Amino acid sequence: MEVDVLSLLAKLQSVADDIDRLDARRKAATEERDRVEASLQGAQDSLTQCRERLHNLDIERRKRELGLKAERERSSRVKSRLGEVKTSREYQAVLAEISAAKQAVTELEEALSRDMEAVEASGAEIRELEAQVEGMQTDLDRAGKTLDDVLKDTEQAILDRRSEETEVLRSLPLEVVDRYRLIRMRRGGLAVVEARNEACTACFMRIPPQTYIEVMRRSRVIQCPNCHRILIPPQPVAEGPTGVGE
Repeated sequence: MEVDVLSLLAKLQSVADDIDRLDARRKAATEERDRVEASLQGAQDSLTQCRERLHNLDIERRKRELGLKAERERSSRVKSRLGEVKTSREYQAVLAEISAAKQAVTELEEALSRDMEAVEASGAEIRELEAQVEGMQTDLDRAGKTLDDVLKDTEQAILDRRSEETEVLRSLPLEVVDRYRLIRMRRGGLAVVEARNEACTACFMRIPPQTYIEVMRRSRVIQCPNCHRILIPPQPVAEGPTGVGE
C-alpha cells in the first residue's frame, strides 16, 4: 500500500510539474502581450501629446506672423512720416518710433525663426513616434497571435493533466492529499522530491542514514527533516518526449 502511495505521489508531482510548465507558458505569453500593449499605449500617448504641442506651436506661430505683419506695416507708416516733419524734435521722435518698430520687427522675426525650428523639431518627433507606433502595433499583433497559439496549444494538455491529477488525488488517502497540498502551497509547488546519496534533492541537506534507508525501502511516507518535502527513491528516467511543450 505504501509503495503505491509513493508511486502515486511521484506521479502526482510529475503531473503538477507539467501543469506548472503549461501555466508558465501561458503566463509568459500573456505578460509579453501585456508588455507590448503597454509600450504601444505609452508611445500613442506620447504621439498625442506631441501632436497637441505641434498644434499649439502652430497657433503661436500664426499669431506671431500676424504680429510681424502688423509691425512691418507700422514701421512703413512711421517711415512715411519722415517727409512730413517740420521740427528737429518731431524728426527725433519719428526716428525713435522707426527704431522701436525696427527692434520689434527684429525680435518678432527671431521669435518666428525659433517657432519654425520648434515646429520642424516637433514634426520630426511626430514622424519618429508614428514609425514607433506602427512597429509596436505589428509587435502587438504578433504577440497576440503567439498568445492565441499558446492558449490553443496548451488548452487540451492542461485539461488532460488536470483530469489525471484529479484521478491520482482520488486514489490517495485523504491525509496524504492534505499533507501534499499543504507542502506544495508552502514550498512553491514542489512537494515531492527524490532522495539521492543520502541527501534531499530540493534543499540538498543530508538525510539521517536510518531515514534514508526507510525512504529507499519505501516503507512509509517520509518528509525531509529540513525542508519537510515528501521524499521518494530515485525514479526511472523517462525516455522520449513528455508531450508537454516547453
